Amino acid sequence: MEPLLLAGFQCNELNDVLYRLQFKLHYINPYDKQIPTDCALCLIDLRKGNIINEINYLVRELDPKVHIIVLINKPQLDNSEITTFIAQFAWDFCTTPIDPERLAKCLGHGIGLSKLKQQHQSVESEPPCNEPEQPVIQSAVMQQLFRQVERVAPTDIPVLIRGESGTGKELVATTLHQQSTRKDGPFITVNCGAMAAGLVQSELFGHEKGAFTGATSSRKGKIALADGGTLFLDEIGDLPAELQVNLLRFLQEGFYDSVGGGAPLSSDVRILAATHVNLENAIDQGLFRLDLYYRLNGITIETPSLKDRRDDIIGLANRFIRVYSKEYGLATKPLSQSASHALLNYPWPGNVRELINRVRRAVILSDTQQISAQNLELASIDKKRHIASSLKTLKDNAEKQALQQAILIADGQVELAASYLDISRATFYRLMDKHGLQLT
Repeated sequence: MEPLLLAGFQCNELNDVLYRLQFKLHYINPYDKQIPTDCALCLIDLRKGNIINEINYLVRELDPKVHIIVLINKPQLDNSEITTFIAQFAWDFCTTPIDPERLAKCLGHGIGLSKLKQQHQSVESEPPCNEPEQPVIQSAVMQQLFRQVERVAPTDIPVLIRGESGTGKELVATTLHQQSTRKDGPFITVNCGAMAAGLVQSELFGHEKGAFTGATSSRKGKIALADGGTLFLDEIGDLPAELQVNLLRFLQEGFYDSVGGGAPLSSDVRILAATHVNLENAIDQGLFRLDLYYRLNGITIETPSLKDRRDDIIGLANRFIRVYSKEYGLATKPLSQSASHALLNYPWPGNVRELINRVRRAVILSDTQQISAQNLELASIDKKRHIASSLKTLKDNAEKQALQQAILIADGQVELAASYLDISRATFYRLMDKHGLQLT
């Protein structure tokens, strides 16, 4: 007998039909801790009771490979909650009265397709889900950036990664590590602007037992933890001045002192640093050491803002849709045309980080078959674009019509036609060329 998951309203008539069709039924509910894993299909009966919220929770707990068939009464097709659920999660649906032949075909096709997909996935040997996707680099600026990363990564030269907040500086640092000879070693990140003021030195260099109140045991710092690998100093421009001296000593000599320690310690690390602040201005203001700047700035890599890599925006949005749809157990939806237009015409002051936040909200809140500009909270941007486009079209049409009328009235004499429009002869010729007009 073919195993079948069954959820929702329990109906004797349906049970009898399914038994006659040689299905082995497994009833499940949202609170089941163990759901059979050998089932390729789940039939959800929504015909009675207001259980849509429970069922929404249940389907998120199911294996994504399980296909869902929904059974409803015909009048329920007017229920927006039901139709939204079907659009998001169901492979197919059936309506009452129960037609055993139709139901058998529907379930058979669903099981067959689910098994084919599982076989195909095993043959294709999908990469493990923890393997990161390749970066989206359709734009020329990103292609240039990653060519630079490929050249720099195999070396041990320090790299300073600069760019606005949210432009992916940590992604560049991670890629540099993964493509380096240290890729099998640790990759340790230090956010220089997020550490508690009194604990920065301990976090970076470590401390010995009894070095200060609360130090009940010795603790390795980030530099020691990164031994044999890469130390990424994020937001290096926020590092306190007193720590800059100690970091400079380590970069120059390869030695450092832990808090409360006696003998100097060493660690074999490659240094990557990132900042969104203008370090040159910070140096002029006495907030950042010039000698430390030169030690960190072996090579500079600039991460472009999102508005400067518009060819990547749709690819990035689609990637984040896939990521968050999978994370929240939701059906992956395409972007609507309005959403694509809005994404491309928005200035993105928050860069990729803002794009991630907008897409994540849209994935969760979208109740239609496509993600719209409204879901992305960019509907007003798209409307402004259409208004501007419409105004330009009206202006161009009026301009072209005025030129044609002036040419006709002036009987093809350019100077006379230009005088009618109160423009110069040169401007008249430029506008004729713009609109593809010719003198007859």
